[in-house]
Amino acid sequence: MKMLTKILEKIKSADFILVTISTVVCSGMTFIFNTYSKDIVKSDLLGVNQECLAVLAFMNYAQLGVFNAYNRDYPQVLGRKDFNAANKLKNTTMTFMLMVYLLILVLFEIFVFVYSNVADPKYSKYYAFGLALCPILMLTKSFDDMTNNTLRMDGRYNLSALLGFVRHVLAFIIGIVALKFTNYYGLYAMTLASAIIGILFFAPFSMKGIKFDFDFKYMKGLILAGLPLMINSLIWTGVQNVDKFVIKGFMSKDEQGNYSLATMGFTTMVLVPQTISQVFYNKIGHLYGANKDEKQVLDKASFYTALLSIISGAACIFVFYVTPSFAEKFSRNVTKGIVSTQILIIGVAIYATTMIFGNVFSILRLNKSLVANSLALCIFDIVFSTGLVVFVERSINMVALGTGLSYALYSLLLMIKLSRKFDYPFTKLFIKSWVPVLAIIVPGVLFYLLMDSVLVAAGLALFTAAVVCVIIVKLFFAHKS
Repeated sequence: MKMLTKILEKIKSADFILVTISTVVCSGMTFIFNTYSKDIVKSDLLGVNQECLAVLAFMNYAQLGVFNAYNRDYPQVLGRKDFNAANKLKNTTMTFMLMVYLLILVLFEIFVFVYSNVADPKYSKYYAFGLALCPILMLTKSFDDMTNNTLRMDGRYNLSALLGFVRHVLAFIIGIVALKFTNYYGLYAMTLASAIIGILFFAPFSMKGIKFDFDFKYMKGLILAGLPLMINSLIWTGVQNVDKFVIKGFMSKDEQGNYSLATMGFTTMVLVPQTISQVFYNKIGHLYGANKDEKQVLDKASFYTALLSIISGAACIFVFYVTPSFAEKFSRNVTKGIVSTQILIIGVAIYATTMIFGNVFSILRLNKSLVANSLALCIFDIVFSTGLVVFVERSINMVALGTGLSYALYSLLLMIKLSRKFDYPFTKLFIKSWVPVLAIIVPGVLFYLLMDSVLVAAGLALFTAAVVCVIIVKLFFAHKS
């Protein structure tokens, strides 16, 4: 009874709970939208969409790392209770991003208008539409992220979760309707609607009193501070697109479209732990800004990681079991991507447990290590994905396997480097990160492979996951580090 009371008290004070619930529900809606889209839109057009989204991913770096620096420094400034500096940072970041993104918007739209017929005539109108939307999505999505992140960094997690849930429901409805009536063109509707509604919802709370600040000297300082973070993010964007480039180089558009199911699984799987790790990133940033204690940062990161590992394992098993039935019922055009999806999400789930460890490098401004870690992941991914395709089998399953192995190796690399640099026990990092997630995933996957009935396997996987969660949660609350 005493343990139950203690757990309930912890849950009551854990402001990430509502964020997690909201994210899970919103992730489910995104999953349904993406699954439905793969049943409506042909696989070759899904391939076009993937290529346009890859362009969008790289366009986001036009802000030169200023937004990255903002996300790192704003919580630390608040931790020091220097509110004037926090307002200065917010005003200047907003001004710089708006200037740059509006310029990119104008220039890129002119480019698309002039060169819209360069692509294959069969797909030129689809490329033109998708690429024309890229700078608009870049502008709206970036300010949606800024307004929402600021609200969370200000400590208003529950309000962020509530508003985020409502905007996602509205965007989901708009997206489904657009997809039904416009086919390919509706693929972009949910993202655009979500960003616009998000700005309208979040800005009145997080951007109150904001004003333009054209302090170019300060902007230069932000660029210099954020450049390593931007380079790191750019490498990450490259990593997230390595599989697409490998498929494009060795396979067809149909296989690119089939692999979009794996991309969807990746996005769904990683969304929950990514959101939670961002909450903890803000909390650890506040802590470090107030105390400048590196050991305290590692202890807190290790503590939060145990919880993140449980959630990553549960999310992985859910997506692993749900993907086949959803794809067969609602995404019949890309069912060849089911196995690659299942392979990829296992590797990503293992990596997701160490997201907070990766954030530690950013918080402590270990920029060289931060970039080196990401570069190592990129090299791992290129070598494994390409190598398996060339020397084993030209299939999207090999691409997924290579990517999954790369994420797992990267996860180990983070723990080894943190352990060595700060003389921190590797076993402690490993137990808090990999052990819970593997204890959930390994039995779940074995049940799936060995049992004739998927329903029985899912039931056993659920039971095992529940048992593991109870054990880990007991240890989590009883032995807070």
